[in-house]
Amino acid sequence: MADGQFDDLLMALASKHKNVEELSFSILSFFERRTDLFHIMESSTDRMGFGPGMAEKMFFKHFQFFQTRYASREQPQLLEAMARAANSNSSGTAVTDGPPEITETSNAQQVAPAAASRVEQPAPEPQAAPEPPALPENTRKMMRHISTWNGAVTDKYHWSQSISETTVEVEVEECKAKDIKVDITPTRLTVKCKGNIVLQGKLHEKVTVEECMWHLDDNKIVVSLEKQRETWWKCVLEGDQEIDTTKVESTKSMEEYDGETQGAIRKIMFDQSQKIQGRPTSDQIRTADIMKDAWNAPGSPFRGSEFDPSILNLSGPVPEDFFEDLEKKRIEAARQERDQAAGAQVVSESPA
Repeated sequence: MADGQFDDLLMALASKHKNVEELSFSILSFFERRTDLFHIMESSTDRMGFGPGMAEKMFFKHFQFFQTRYASREQPQLLEAMARAANSNSSGTAVTDGPPEITETSNAQQVAPAAASRVEQPAPEPQAAPEPPALPENTRKMMRHISTWNGAVTDKYHWSQSISETTVEVEVEECKAKDIKVDITPTRLTVKCKGNIVLQGKLHEKVTVEECMWHLDDNKIVVSLEKQRETWWKCVLEGDQEIDTTKVESTKSMEEYDGETQGAIRKIMFDQSQKIQGRPTSDQIRTADIMKDAWNAPGSPFRGSEFDPSILNLSGPVPEDFFEDLEKKRIEAARQERDQAAGAQVVSESPA
């Protein structure tokens, strides 16, 4: 397994978060939305997900391994207490959450001797980190491949998809990138390794060739296909085993929409939240701001008085053409002011 190989990438990700809690939330959110980590296998024939409790055990084993490794390097004085806590936990004794605690009494008794011997005695050597716990064979097999979320496993490849992209993984013999040739057209896909065709056929839907890409990862060719049409594929290549697209996870993340659609969605979500709290919607807030500007405008019946939104009907629905008509009136008023100013200037410049 990679250890430190992606530190630069992960540091860039971490810099976008305020703390570790936010970072871990984003990572688990990615697992939930884009992988099958949380999918529970219901039978031995399932082709995605993990057995009941398997994913939790995998994460807990990794957490214990790295916690012990960190303590060995930075807090070796806690290793013995951690070992006792682990033994108590394995024997069925209840263990409180969080790192093992050292009582005030035992700590106070050890402070003086420890301080006196700090110079005379060398610091204890960090204990060697334990080997990572072994994972079940079927789990390790799954982890060697891409997620099959919203896709499947065929005799020739693994594949997954989002509404806009399909990812295909093909296993090949030991080779280098120069031995691989991937040919992608809008309707066909061909993958060759050392001159031999390992995958070939007509794509289920058309793709945008300029946005497609591939890479070689540990004797696996991973091809990313950008769909021309946002739709769910039943298969990657025509004639291959098909999936039931009515059962795919069709949730779409906000980032997958264009800017205009994202703005409309955020507006709807804001308005719903405001209505639940009994507060004005975005249109009503905007209307109130406009009315406040017009409150003391020339010709206003409220001119000279303090703005009081309670006497205006701001709770009802705002007509779609309200803001458009108001903008037209503003433009017309500005033109009239400009023409009046130009006329006044002509009069002042005319000879007496």
